[in-house]
Amino acid sequence: MRILHTADWHLGKMFYGEYVTEDQSCILSEQLLPMVRDEGIDAVVLAGDVYDRSLPPSEAVELFDEIATKLTCDLKVPLLVISGNHDSAVRLSFASRLLRQQQLFIAGELTKLTGPIVLEDAFGPVAFVPVPFAEPAVVRHFLGNEEIKDHQTALECLCRVQSQNLPEGMRTVCIAHAFVTGGSISDSERPLSVGGSSCVDASIFKPFSYTALGHLHGPQQAGRPEVRYAGSLMKYSFSEAQQQKGAVLVDLQEDGQVAVNLLPFIPKHDVRIIEGSFDTIMKATDDHEDDFVLIRLSDAEPILDGMAKVRRKYPRALALETPNRQYEGRNERDFDVRNTTERQLFASFTEAMRPEHPLSEAETACANGLWEQLIKDEGEGLL
Repeated sequence: MRILHTADWHLGKMFYGEYVTEDQSCILSEQLLPMVRDEGIDAVVLAGDVYDRSLPPSEAVELFDEIATKLTCDLKVPLLVISGNHDSAVRLSFASRLLRQQQLFIAGELTKLTGPIVLEDAFGPVAFVPVPFAEPAVVRHFLGNEEIKDHQTALECLCRVQSQNLPEGMRTVCIAHAFVTGGSISDSERPLSVGGSSCVDASIFKPFSYTALGHLHGPQQAGRPEVRYAGSLMKYSFSEAQQQKGAVLVDLQEDGQVAVNLLPFIPKHDVRIIEGSFDTIMKATDDHEDDFVLIRLSDAEPILDGMAKVRRKYPRALALETPNRQYEGRNERDFDVRNTTERQLFASFTEAMRPEHPLSEAETACANGLWEQLIKDEGEGLL
């Protein structure tokens, strides 16, 4: 069976105050759907965080509806979805029983879990075990088990309940949304809990042929090659700038062995960090000036109105950092403001604003004329 493992779409995400729904739509419509068709995919797995928040904007809901419809109705490929910590399990589960008839399988609300989903390939059945994200207290109440006090125990119990009565030797795929110990994190991930109590051990997934994980945004294995994170749909923070986003192509063999390969997504607008001096960056040739960029300057001197200047070249520049900027010494004014006249302050200001282009003779004459008029109107205190 050929499975496409994806996760953490975060539809409705805002990046530095701007919605990136159009970019998300581009990847899903122009890359993921053709990928499913061209690679002969038998099932698509979405391992949680469908949306970026529990009450997503309407455009995000419409996008998920469009992609889910094209996958299940047009391409006739089953889509298996679980809720993540960003999703509302109740909202995501709406009409889930009805949607199963259209090969859209959604596991969110614990009270609506129905056990494994069994699909067939040329070698027989494959059981998909969906385990949606749930807080330990929610799982404890659902199962009536007072021993459940942390994420490790909660996930173990849900896995056991969801996979019970499966025949021994059947190929199985677990779908979970969790933070496996040792995983590499990114700035855009919301912590599952305070401290380290949210971590779970990869040994939980030992019984499964393959485990499709969601939550961590960097594609990576977790403990062993058969336990993997697909990563997020896009780069949602500058800490992810060096990550290659994509979907994991999983070939599940007759004997339960798996071969995996990351199929890359190419974003409409990449997320990059550009480092160097201001002059070097502004003069350099760049074929991707429309990307989301963070500019990290090496200059010690301040760049006046730096962001506005940067955006003339990079219209989607989102942040400007000056880690080497000096705040003492030569950058300080060499005069006492309290004992300086307004005319001297003005001269200092014009020099700072235009260090390479002093006032022309005409501008100087205009300024002197204004000062003379002010002195005449206000008195000699302005000299």
